[in-house]
Amino acid sequence: MSDSSSAPGSPSGTTAPRDEDPGSPTERALYPTSADLAEHFDVFYRNARERLLLQTFALTGDLASARGAVREAMVVAWHHWRKADALDDPEMYVRPLAWRLALRRSSRRPLRRRRDLDADTRRVLDALGSLTLPQRRALLLTQLAAVTMEEMAHEVGLPLEAAERELQHGAAHLAMQLEIPTASIPLVLSGLTAATGSVVWPRASILRRAGSARRRTHTVIGSAVAITALVAGGALSLDTAGARPTLAREGIGGGGASSTAAKPAAPDLPRTALLAPTAVDAALRAPGWQEITTTDNSAGNGLVLPCQGARYADPRGTAAWLRGFRDGPEATAKRRVLQFAEASAAEPAAERTFRRTVEWFSACTGPVGGAAAADAEPPRTQLVSTAEVAGVGDRAVVLVLRSQNSSRTNVVGVARTGVFTVTVSLGTTTPAARVRRDGVARLLAAAVAPVCRLDGGGACVSGTPRVSDVSAFPVGEVPWMLSEVDLPPLSRDQGPWVGTPVQELTEQRADAGAIGCDTASLFREYRGQTIRTNQFRTFVLSTAPNLPPEVGLTQTVGALPEASAQSFVRRLRAQIDACPDSDASAGTEVRSLDREVGDGSALAAWRLTTALPGDRTVEYDVAVVRRGTSVSLLVYVAAPAARIADADFVALARRAQERLERLRG
Repeated sequence: MSDSSSAPGSPSGTTAPRDEDPGSPTERALYPTSADLAEHFDVFYRNARERLLLQTFALTGDLASARGAVREAMVVAWHHWRKADALDDPEMYVRPLAWRLALRRSSRRPLRRRRDLDADTRRVLDALGSLTLPQRRALLLTQLAAVTMEEMAHEVGLPLEAAERELQHGAAHLAMQLEIPTASIPLVLSGLTAATGSVVWPRASILRRAGSARRRTHTVIGSAVAITALVAGGALSLDTAGARPTLAREGIGGGGASSTAAKPAAPDLPRTALLAPTAVDAALRAPGWQEITTTDNSAGNGLVLPCQGARYADPRGTAAWLRGFRDGPEATAKRRVLQFAEASAAEPAAERTFRRTVEWFSACTGPVGGAAAADAEPPRTQLVSTAEVAGVGDRAVVLVLRSQNSSRTNVVGVARTGVFTVTVSLGTTTPAARVRRDGVARLLAAAVAPVCRLDGGGACVSGTPRVSDVSAFPVGEVPWMLSEVDLPPLSRDQGPWVGTPVQELTEQRADAGAIGCDTASLFREYRGQTIRTNQFRTFVLSTAPNLPPEVGLTQTVGALPEASAQSFVRRLRAQIDACPDSDASAGTEVRSLDREVGDGSALAAWRLTTALPGDRTVEYDVAVVRRGTSVSLLVYVAAPAARIADADFVALARRAQERLERLRG
């Protein structure tokens, strides 16, 4: 029999309020009776089951598995209802269980389709099925479960910043698959209730009986296991005199003295080892720097550096200090310096701390400039350059970052000396192309000098720091392709770049070639040679609804024998150069931006403008790059309000060439 008093789901994604008296945690009895608990459970069951069914159905695409999972989760919930009912929102307890059960039930036939589903429902389920599981979970939690971003990250099992990134990628990919704006995603997901609304539910009393039986079974099994463990462990054994044997309490190793070796003292990092204003003056060769704060960074959210991913890079460190400076009074200051120093318990931990700190800035997946709102959009920062610094500590690097939505530039230096990791950051309005990295390298050396002399310190400073460019450090699961941190700002701020997941190139894409020109394609094979590791990725501006839908950047990569890779680049270069003459009716104008040929590498970039019917034109930038046997093709379709500067596009092509070093076709 079904319970006819079922409440509809909440299509807007908001959690429906629980019934008045029994559902209000402030009005529950301190020690609820069995009748109270049953009443609370029945109300919860009626209010939550439709929402949970919608979520699990969207998660798996399997309605039968979703219904069974919600039912079983409710049985388990009644088993532990005294604990669950004490929570402010018992749904936070039941939902993860229902999701796990649904995924387990549908694992043999993931995203199974019922024949009686309508075309729209199938289309939405297919689009959801194209997301990775973390992306799908993050999207459904925020759109259908009304959780906070912190709660979403906890349930997905990722750090907050990584979970936010999965959410952004999932929303962008789903919107592209369904050809809808991201703002319409909640409405589309709520439309799945057309399939879930016909489900018949058992009465709450039936689930309570099943939960009670489960509790009794677990109690019996638990008692048997405990008795077996006691007998096996000798706790119930008797000696021949009828007394239980005991274990001697005497010390091992003679004399009863403890044999535990004394632990080494934790490395000390005194605040006197931090930079002074005079040291900043000397390093940056500009007087007037003032100290504005010195703390252990335990207050607030702790996110103070650009792209910082967590309060501390070493959460188990023994000490940490944060000190800030500005180049004059608050009202007139244009530059700021932050020093962040951490002490780790041992050198291997310090090596991990150094790598994690560098990853903050090279991947830039954390909040920018200390932004910590839970619903803040992804970092909008471009990694401009990466350099090694010789002569400072055991290892040191300097990275230049610029904001995509302002004129702010940050030059960050990170060094390790022994068990200590030291970071300095200079924030300035000087354009990224004009900043002097050697000044920050000197500042980093000045910060390392007093720290390396401490107990646990390593290499100090030898001579003048020497800065040398290196390729950008690998980012993401597919390090041979571009990431959001590589993309430059546009002529106008259009919101953050969001990249779709990297996918195999299974069909020739129109957005992966030179529009208006007949050119070679990096797809499947070239002149009889199979293109290996043939992949693509698209970057879109998901929060810019006024841009034409075709605006975006597409990157394709592939690997060929080196001679064929060289031939592909030469052929594409010749075809684009000849494009205006080969098809004069198309009205395509070609302007070369750069051309480089090196030992084992090549780069060519163009700006193309093609006339379209109706007095319209389309502008796009094209680049082809090669590194050894690996080739990459970039195509950016622009708009008047979303252009990439010529120098920035050439720099992006060079970054794509750097990333190709990681591809082994």
